[in-house]
Amino acid sequence: IKVVKNLKMKLFQVINRNPLYAFFARAGLFYISWQLIYSFILMPNGTLDYFLSISVASFTRFFLSLFGWQIELTGRILTVPGYLGVEVLNDCNALKLMILYSGFLISFPGSNVQRIKFLIGGICIIYVLNILRIMAFSIATVYIQPYWNTFHEISPFLFFYPAILWMWYKWTLIKR
Repeated sequence: IKVVKNLKMKLFQVINRNPLYAFFARAGLFYISWQLIYSFILMPNGTLDYFLSISVASFTRFFLSLFGWQIELTGRILTVPGYLGVEVLNDCNALKLMILYSGFLISFPGSNVQRIKFLIGGICIIYVLNILRIMAFSIATVYIQPYWNTFHEISPFLFFYPAILWMWYKWTLIKR
């Protein structure tokens, strides 16, 4: 028992002395915690995924209709009449990206007040970007249907990753 305590104490000392180790330790703990919460509570319940998918589909329909598009919405499926539909699946609701973004902010040192601002703002930005992405998918069914799968594959690189990297970068610049 004494050996285990000494080993644990040395491990905490190493982690506390090296910011990179501390970051990876917090990130690992965040990831494990999220996986447990999601796998055993949120995913079986389905409420969060369903809410995100349905709300993104509804906002997409609303905004496209503001631009004069006739869009039919059936559950999670958006359809421009006469063309293929776009279904907002659970894997397409940007929850994983919101969690990835949040995990970095929680793991990287900083003021908790600023962290909360960045978390709320960043998650909202990712949500809006996902609405824009699904809007683009709906329009793509009309204009570039043969290339829809390619567009779908590259869409995170166009819509999400630049914004998330920029927000992470801004977070690292905040004075500690």
